[in-house]
Amino acid sequence: MTVAHAPDHAFAVLAYGNSPFLEGCLASLAAQTVTSRIVIATSTPSEFIAGAALRAGVPICANPVRGTIANDWNFGLRATGARYVTLAHQDDTYAPTFLAETLAAFGDGAGALCFSGYQEIDDAGAAISSKISRVKHLIEAITLGASRSASGWRLRAFLSFGNPLPCSSVTYDLSQLGDFSFSADFASNLDWDAWWRQMTSGATFRRAPGRLVGRRHNQMTETSRLLKDGTRRREDLAMFRRAWPRPMADLIARFYQAGY
Repeated sequence: MTVAHAPDHAFAVLAYGNSPFLEGCLASLAAQTVTSRIVIATSTPSEFIAGAALRAGVPICANPVRGTIANDWNFGLRATGARYVTLAHQDDTYAPTFLAETLAAFGDGAGALCFSGYQEIDDAGAAISSKISRVKHLIEAITLGASRSASGWRLRAFLSFGNPLPCSSVTYDLSQLGDFSFSADFASNLDWDAWWRQMTSGATFRRAPGRLVGRRHNQMTETSRLLKDGTRRREDLAMFRRAWPRPMADLIARFYQAGY
């Protein structure tokens, strides 16, 4: 049962292609206990996306510029004019309390963004566990514990052993981010790069620690394509070398990539 509305928040669903999971994502956003605006943001409008939008009763914001993934994410981030924006990924699902818990975490104090925990799911929506997700959950538990916020050395430690923070779990407070944008220098790790830049600028991250996002990885996702063509491995190495001296970075990257 919905109990409130969030006038300063919007979900921008990043859509492309013909994802069979888009309508499930939209349904999970419509089922939030705190209601919010929902839009589809896309640079590849199609009959498929239009049909999903019509059935869900949500508008489409069409990006007139087709370019990099960063261009699509930056467009989605500001397409709604809302203060708080969640860039929802079309293949993922959201627990009914995702927004309520996220906004409550923002209410605990100022933060550039708020992230929740996540659970890997299969195509049917059932919870699964991979080697890499288990490692990421362990890193989060060791570095952040039960903390509801992260900054300074604790946040640096959290981000230094891989990217444990999926973009779809993140809600941004644009009033705190200034002229922030995702970098077109990355195709796979543009989110990890963004978290690192915010961390080094002194930002505080708020946290809703429950596993409130269901994350899918399958052969249709962009992540799978970037793994196949080697982009992910190159970008992982570049990020590890920001955090560690080169010999240590290369060693950590080798272990990290063994979990793909």
